[in-house]
Amino acid sequence: MSCKSWCKSALAAALLLLAAAPAWALDRAAIDAAVAARLADAVADLRAWVRIPSITAEGDPHRADKTALLRAVVARAKALGLPARLLPGEQVAVVELGRGGHALGILVHADVVPAGDAARWTHAPFGGELADGAVWGRGSQDDKGPLVASLYAMAALNDAGLPLTRPVRLIVGSSEENMDWRDLDAVRQAGLVPAEGWTADAAFPVIYAEKSYLDVALLFDGPADPALRAFTGGTAVNAVPESAAASLAGDPKALGAALQAAIAAYDGGPQPATFTVTRNPGGVAITARGKAAHGARPQAGINAVTHLARLLYGARTALGIDAASAPGRTVAFIAERLGIETDGATLGLRHTAPGFEPSTVNLGLLVPVGSGLRAQLNVRVPPGLDLAAQQARLTEALLPYQGRLAVVEGKEALWVDPDSPLVRTLLGIYRQFTGDQAEPLAIGGTTYAKAFPNFVAFGMGFPGGPMLAHAENEHLRVDDLRRGMSIYLAALAQLAAGVPVAPSP
Repeated sequence: MSCKSWCKSALAAALLLLAAAPAWALDRAAIDAAVAARLADAVADLRAWVRIPSITAEGDPHRADKTALLRAVVARAKALGLPARLLPGEQVAVVELGRGGHALGILVHADVVPAGDAARWTHAPFGGELADGAVWGRGSQDDKGPLVASLYAMAALNDAGLPLTRPVRLIVGSSEENMDWRDLDAVRQAGLVPAEGWTADAAFPVIYAEKSYLDVALLFDGPADPALRAFTGGTAVNAVPESAAASLAGDPKALGAALQAAIAAYDGGPQPATFTVTRNPGGVAITARGKAAHGARPQAGINAVTHLARLLYGARTALGIDAASAPGRTVAFIAERLGIETDGATLGLRHTAPGFEPSTVNLGLLVPVGSGLRAQLNVRVPPGLDLAAQQARLTEALLPYQGRLAVVEGKEALWVDPDSPLVRTLLGIYRQFTGDQAEPLAIGGTTYAKAFPNFVAFGMGFPGGPMLAHAENEHLRVDDLRRGMSIYLAALAQLAAGVPVAPSP
């Protein structure tokens, strides 16, 4: 039997099961069958959408690739029988099921971070390949897989023909990754903010609290350095830089010898970066190689920028770096105030709160600005140390280095009552489908849940699974896509139709 014929047969069987279920309940087997009937189409869409490089880069909030993906989402939703449209500005897509007030919302994003070094990927980062039971590519986990799962769960709910007690609204933004969430202003202006809901952009079981989020640019102006002519690294502020590079002017032999001696003596802690020195007629170039990771968990990566800054700072005299120059002061600040710390202790930003891990600080970008440098930090702090206090401590830490602070984006910590009906309902559904009795979580990441009141994060990462968002070789297992679709369908049935999920016979 062909896949197309099998899918039609499975869908018919699923709908019969749904129709035969009592009006007050859905059977778990009916939900799984309905999902299985649509799984092949969902995988095909995920592969196609991964192939669209809907990248959000710094200073690039609106790209044609992102609009192209949103149009594809709208077209697929309509083909599935769901009303959908782009909002003015073409940066947000909205898919709706049902009418009325007190809408239940699902909030996802279509944009992705840059892929980094494609050579470090097992499969092409924008190839959408299906291999080893998974769809590979940037965005497969974050957040196109959850987008697909949510859309097809809505379609399955629509096909079930259950009378809804409230409408469901899927909102697909396109500028989540750089924290410039002005795309969602179109949702507010259209009066489409849901009463409550979740973002499918984190992990199960349920996330009811998140650390604050602060992106700041540290600006070091002043004279150029006679030796350190360039120093760059990173691709996104909320990702740990896997590579960094610097070039130094002077006698290649002397500079090379000084760097080799510094590398031999370098103490990089338990996870050091690796360095490569190349001589050229005008001096030397040095590169550092680390390990990419999500900016919310910098301790899971190896920051190539901070390691290279520490190496250069340790050899500054032999290399001829001027401590008064703008690059020299930048290197000193990074080495002395950041180093290989990830909790911001030396900056005065280390803070803890019950249920949370300590603060994190990630230097995600280092770029030239005139004769100086700009370092961009991503700071995440548990409740109790607000954004104003964080900015004051950073400003104070910069004073000895003649650096300036510019706030790029900031969002205060999130907290929703873990005993609220929304959290308890979602938690119960997750437990029923997985058997995992885990408690709701507080995390260091920032999600779209901060965008609207009464929102939490609900999946789609499963405990124990590979969390590869913002890292190379990102992929989503097809079985996790299936499980996520089933959980979301059950959540929609209970919260939007008042229909609980009964255990299978």
